[in-house]
Amino acid sequence: MYVEADFLLALIKDDDWLGEAAEEVYTTHREDLWTSQLTLIELLLVAYREDRDAERVVTNAAALVEVDGDVETVVTAATYVDDYGFTPFDALHYIESDGETIVSSDDTYDQVTSRLDLRTVLEE
Repeated sequence: MYVEADFLLALIKDDDWLGEAAEEVYTTHREDLWTSQLTLIELLLVAYREDRDAERVVTNAAALVEVDGDVETVVTAATYVDDYGFTPFDALHYIESDGETIVSSDDTYDQVTSRLDLRTVLEE
């Protein structure tokens, strides 16, 4: 059975109103539960929005069920959200850039990689 972000959040959060139901499903069907990398990305967004420890949320969720997709990319992105204040998508873009120069007007990247600033291209 495919699980969505609300299910994993209900397991992770201490005070989630769906927590008891999620625990029952998890206990009964643990071996049949799985999710995708997209759910981890959604959890990364929720953690960012709620000012939670993004790496912890993503790592804990990935430990609960089998994840189809690239877990390591999302976990690594979560560390950049926590350690450098990146937005979730800026962190994912940075990880996916694999060390290449990033073309962007966003100076967030300047602390970790080279960037071609779109704002100055026509000035040169």
